Amino acid sequence: MLYRSLYKQLLKNGRAVTENNEKVNEEFIEKFSSITDEDKEAGYIYVLKSKSTDPEIAQKENLYKIGYSKNDVANRIKNAEKDPTYLMAPVEYIAGWKCYNINPQKFEQLIHNFFGNSCLEIDMFDDNDKRHTPREWFIVPLGIIEQAIQLIITGEIVKYKYDPDSVVIYEK
Repeated sequence: MLYRSLYKQLLKNGRAVTENNEKVNEEFIEKFSSITDEDKEAGYIYVLKSKSTDPEIAQKENLYKIGYSKNDVANRIKNAEKDPTYLMAPVEYIAGWKCYNINPQKFEQLIHNFFGNSCLEIDMFDDNDKRHTPREWFIVPLGIIEQAIQLIITGEIVKYKYDPDSVVIYEK
């Protein structure tokens, strides 16, 4: 009875633990450890979290920027607090993927389109009071972002859709 009670509680919100991080990382390394010197490095896809103190931004859970850079991400974000793209605040590097033999801009666009219905709607003003509307911030849990990236890598993303209300990726 205790086992069934535990099982029921694990499935209560419609989610269940099916794999641990170590297994997922091992499978990822197995699939992508075949990168050679002949492969062409194309850039980085990265995930950032805002360290903004603005109450409108700081109160949002699971707010992440999903972006692309041809250069090292650390260089890209070093002046984030002066850039409306980064919500005029410092950011924290959360995750990143080095891309090979693909167009990372299209990869980024695919992610943005996939999560388009959970894009942050906000206007930012720079130091010159010019209005900007950052379009790369999404209210999506990190695990769901990682799941979507895995679906893009495997090519299965076209079969799926993201539902921000129930916070799940489901098959179309």
